[in-house]
Amino acid sequence: MVERMQYEVSAYSALADVYDRAGFSSSTEWNTSQYVAYAQSMDWAGRRIVELGCGTGISARWLAQQGYMVAGIDVSPHMLKQAQINIDQAGQSILIPPEFHPMDMRVLDSPMGPADMVLAISGVINALANLRELEHTFMRVSHAVEIDKLFVFDVRTIRGLASVHSNGDVIYYDNGEDLMVIVRNYFNFETLSSTRHYIIWRQENNLWLRRDEIHVERGFPIQAIIAMLQRAGFTVITTLNPNLEPFDPHADNSEWVVFFAQKIADPGS
Repeated sequence: MVERMQYEVSAYSALADVYDRAGFSSSTEWNTSQYVAYAQSMDWAGRRIVELGCGTGISARWLAQQGYMVAGIDVSPHMLKQAQINIDQAGQSILIPPEFHPMDMRVLDSPMGPADMVLAISGVINALANLRELEHTFMRVSHAVEIDKLFVFDVRTIRGLASVHSNGDVIYYDNGEDLMVIVRNYFNFETLSSTRHYIIWRQENNLWLRRDEIHVERGFPIQAIIAMLQRAGFTVITTLNPNLEPFDPHADNSEWVVFFAQKIADPGS
């Protein structure tokens, strides 16, 4: 076996090709369907959905298959390329294909005008670096969503980042043939951030190629998230754990929180 090193630093430049195959998006479709169903149980109705951090398009594909008009945005051209492949492979199961746009959520400008829902799943919000970025992003989301409509997102809690991404190496995926993904974790209690070093081994033409990526996720106090939403003109209807049961920040040890926030006013009004 010949081994060759090929290091990468651009986020998702290496992961995009193996993201779905390695199972990183395994729960995406289920989560999306559950969040939309819960929104409908609260009398939400709409057709236009903007998805932040759409990744490989698994959520956008499911939404489009249900008849929603979807605009997916992502900062990674590599993930958007894979998203388009996934949509093309869906073929006639999609009447109106999603549109994908290269865009950073911190400068969100809705490609479809005011939306009926802005959706951000799989911890997309944890990619923001600090509270200032969090508040600014929420302001951009507020400008992108209609009055009385919803901003639905999940975040990994500080506890979740500290426990799941505890220090050490984990073999995340290994098919025993041509792909192995190792995740090296480090949690910093001073910055409440988790650094994940992805080491991706792929066999191509009898060569084992190694590619590396570094991702950083930030944890935010639940009350800080609520305060930032309120400043941006939202009211938090409910916070839930992954089982879509009420989340109690004082007693719940859940690693994830799901927010359902309704826009009630324009920022600053």
